[in-house]
Amino acid sequence: MSVPGNWTLFYDWNTTGTYASTSMTIASDNTWTNGEGFNGTWVQVAGILTFQFANLQTTYSGNLADKSVTGISTTFSGLNGSFYLLEEGAAAAQVAKRAHSVADASGKRHKAG
Repeated sequence: MSVPGNWTLFYDWNTTGTYASTSMTIASDNTWTNGEGFNGTWVQVAGILTFQFANLQTTYSGNLADKSVTGISTTFSGLNGSFYLLEEGAAAAQVAKRAHSVADASGKRHKAG
């Protein structure tokens, strides 16, 4: 299974049941970038995709199946959640980008306003 390409990341911190989303480009040199301005590294071994944010402990890891990945995420400092990735072209990936009420994709909490 080839991982590099354009994906949409859907993430939910603290399992609120509300998923936020952002674009994500996974490059063949084991780096990635997303629509929120973050980047990092990734690895895929035995059907598991794991990606980490640069300069943060935030880590996502999940099962890779065809044009999707489903799994868990953590900041290792208080936030845990779930996520799924859909590869560009997957029918369900055609949704509007939206923000999460708790934190962005890196786990950085939103300021109370």
